[in-house]
Amino acid sequence: MKIQLAGPSYQQRSLPFDAQRSVNLFPVPDDYGSDKVSLYSAPGLKLFGTVGTGPIRGEFTAANGRAFAVSGAKLYELNGDGTGTDRGTFDFNTGIVSIEENGFQLAICDGQSIYILTYATNAFAKVTDPDLPKISTITFLDGYFIGNKSNSGQFYISALYDGLSWNALDFATAESSPDDLLRVYNALGQLWLLGKYTSEVYTNTGASSFPFERISGAKMEVGIMSPHTAVSIDNSLVWVGQDRNGVGIVYRANGFTPKRISTTPIEIKLQAVTDYTQLRAYTYQEDGHFFYVITGGSLETSLVFDLTTQLWHERAYLNEMGLFEQHLGCCYTFAFNKHLVGSRVDGKLYEQSLDFYSDDGMPLCRERTYTHQLDELKRIRYNTLVIGCETGVGLQSGQGVDPVIMLQLSRDGARTWSNWFTASLGKVGQYLTKVSFRRLGIAQQMTFKIRITDPVKVTITGSWLE
Repeated sequence: MKIQLAGPSYQQRSLPFDAQRSVNLFPVPDDYGSDKVSLYSAPGLKLFGTVGTGPIRGEFTAANGRAFAVSGAKLYELNGDGTGTDRGTFDFNTGIVSIEENGFQLAICDGQSIYILTYATNAFAKVTDPDLPKISTITFLDGYFIGNKSNSGQFYISALYDGLSWNALDFATAESSPDDLLRVYNALGQLWLLGKYTSEVYTNTGASSFPFERISGAKMEVGIMSPHTAVSIDNSLVWVGQDRNGVGIVYRANGFTPKRISTTPIEIKLQAVTDYTQLRAYTYQEDGHFFYVITGGSLETSLVFDLTTQLWHERAYLNEMGLFEQHLGCCYTFAFNKHLVGSRVDGKLYEQSLDFYSDDGMPLCRERTYTHQLDELKRIRYNTLVIGCETGVGLQSGQGVDPVIMLQLSRDGARTWSNWFTASLGKVGQYLTKVSFRRLGIAQQMTFKIRITDPVKVTITGSWLE
């Protein structure tokens, strides 16, 4: 009998109700294969280089191909060999930064001030124009850097293609609601103003007095929970929202209408975050899958939405105590034809790829908790569990020569678990290895959890009970 294996992270408040979870595994559909859905391993990490002492606060690749990272209190230009060139120093060494460019200058906002790197001269300077107030975030649109004034509904624009020059009169106020403006963002060529409880969208009308005006009807009764969770991906804007009724729903803009894409279990995790300001998100695309990654704050793991399948999974780092933590990567850029993520703990930059099977030499733990197995609470004898895997993936030497898959059982709704049982995934070339576990016992309800930590390719295609 075939049983459901592949699925999202969907762990409810009541574990006996639903305890299923996918950590470092994500569902991949195949409408033309014998198995409609399989589980693939999340990408692993390989050290690309180290710049400064970290943590990595932000990354950016410019249109001219130059790549940058903010590590601690330093701005580094990244080189293809993983080294970095010091380009400037900030006043503070912590906090998330927003980074934009106008083609001639790179602008970095640290939540307090704006810093400008001029490409032609590599001159780095903090904007000291007295007309510029304290700015929280920055974006770029139609030749202007745009920043939102802290603790207000106002946003300011720079001089045309000059982030060093600002005019005290070049500002406007998001007027649809009196709440504070938390994030300015250029999405699809329009200026999105995301407030605490409401949002609105402006466009460039070319007016000589002030070029940006609100689009009629482009008002939303949803704000943003954390300013650094707003990202554009797949021709849309995605963010973690809040309104006057609560927080923690993830939205994707459908035109000017916010569409909920989070699930109740994901929202439970987001609503438990103690410091919303430290939440952040990034996006990337690999193998046609568009991923939206939420990390930071007090999340146990990083939460990932696959826009291609519309399913959530988790990504995590397995620490030395054997517990899951947030994924090591906290920010992202694509440079030198590589997916580069910056470390949340130090100055390391990692190349991320589906072809890597460890977290820079540390175990990449892939874990799937199945849906509960039961039949009207009848006592059932579980003779054999067969797991469809890509086998014969063992390495030539070292850890992973004879890779194993581990299994735990729960008979009480995933509240307590058995010891681990193991089965071989097959040494290199042993493609016909059968992965099975026998004599699992009798229970009214049975829950299976599988785990693979060896640094090998992992693809899980299905499960059967005999």
